[in-house]
Amino acid sequence: MKEQSYGKFAKFLHWVMALMIIVLIAVGTYMAGLDKADPNKMLLVGMHKSFGVIFMQFAILRVIWSRLNNSPKLPDVLASWEKLLSKTITGSLYLLMLAIPFSGYAMTNLFGYPVSLFGLIDLPVLFGKNTEMALLAKQAHFLLVYTLMAALFAHITGALKHRFLDKPEADVLPRMMPIKPRI
Repeated sequence: MKEQSYGKFAKFLHWVMALMIIVLIAVGTYMAGLDKADPNKMLLVGMHKSFGVIFMQFAILRVIWSRLNNSPKLPDVLASWEKLLSKTITGSLYLLMLAIPFSGYAMTNLFGYPVSLFGLIDLPVLFGKNTEMALLAKQAHFLLVYTLMAALFAHITGALKHRFLDKPEADVLPRMMPIKPRI
């Protein structure tokens, strides 16, 4: 079963990024609802951006790692449409994990600000100030997050379906989690 499992580093990236996604979405949603005069808003915005930058670096590393290392093959018992759907959702997740932080970075620059890493390092400004484009980047950022949530729902639902509703050979959860395969 070892050859049908992801490696330790891939699992580490998967679960650290899963946790970061949950926190980034929760904090992003909370801070978006705060009044502009709330002193906590700017602190949360700065932390959200800093962790978004770190998340983007993890996402880039994850894409590189996935290209250099073979992923376990999907179980043969899965229908061809399930394999296609799995690959489509996985590809969408990778794309979204890059697009969301990039749209946040672009939004910040387009509103006329540098992206700062914990207030210690200002990252390069990639886009000049353009309020109209900033508003589009903001809309894209929110839309991409909602799309990510839908893709995550499909990803988790699929894994649980294969674990609890399909034949034991279809169980993909042990590939990424420290649980025993169904027998």
